[in-house]
Amino acid sequence: GEARPDWWAVSRFAQKMGFEGFTWETSNDVFEEAARFSRGGVLDYGVLVWKAKQEGKTGLERLAELGTQGIQTPVRYENGELVGTKRLHDSTLELGVPQGPTIHAKWLTHFNSHSGKALFIKSPWELFADFYARITPNRAEGEFWLTNGRINEIWQSAFDDSRKPYIENRWPDTFTEINPQDAAGYGIESGDEIRMFSDDILIQTRGWNKIKSNEINFTWLLENGYIRTGKGDAKAIAIVTEAVPPGVLFTNFLHPSSPANSLVHRVPDPITNRYRFKLGKAKIERLGASPYKNDPRFMSFMPRDIT
Repeated sequence: GEARPDWWAVSRFAQKMGFEGFTWETSNDVFEEAARFSRGGVLDYGVLVWKAKQEGKTGLERLAELGTQGIQTPVRYENGELVGTKRLHDSTLELGVPQGPTIHAKWLTHFNSHSGKALFIKSPWELFADFYARITPNRAEGEFWLTNGRINEIWQSAFDDSRKPYIENRWPDTFTEINPQDAAGYGIESGDEIRMFSDDILIQTRGWNKIKSNEINFTWLLENGYIRTGKGDAKAIAIVTEAVPPGVLFTNFLHPSSPANSLVHRVPDPITNRYRFKLGKAKIERLGASPYKNDPRFMSFMPRDIT
């Protein structure tokens, strides 16, 4: 298209305001400047730019040589090679003496605590046990845990992305991931449209005023008439994948065509007063093949960690 890159707009805007240091001429200028400020952090790729200079190349040229897999930060230099970091806090990682401009931060092999171990905060389970027991799906009746989350290609509800054809083609509708074992029982294949529904969605109507003793517990709210039962319903395109375990469904949290939050219990967490968005519940049924099932122009039913 005719649009200028973002870095160009930032550069010209900053210069108009009288700021110095924004005289970038190429995207590589931005890439290499940012590398300086990444040093010592989990996004550190300063070593990559340093190695590129040693080889008479630009940072982006050296990055391109790594192909579509790239390299995972923080990047280290070992025996003449660029080495990515598979995971942080890896106690099995043998680093040796830092080479070149490499920085060996403590958190590469340990957590950044006095002991080097992760710090877990024990939560009083009695505050949540009764609610959890009440909402646990009854598998004998065909109920699933329904959890949800974001997907990489779409920001929030796609309020801006919906105008971008390549994203609309990638995700023209919302989706739900289902384990192959569960899908087989319903005759569901990737690309089929399914309905998720429940008539057992819990809704808190009031409570938590002048709290005394156990008044924040779900059981107390229920016994005092502060919980009612509602319904929820959402449709989605099935993706059959082992990314989710049996008995669990995963869906886009906020697609405008069919918001999954209708299947989330409206009973806030008693400590944070936040809704428990990840603890939904639903039954499912197959509605039929979607328009995208056999049309390669839309969606992809490969596991999302591949595509």
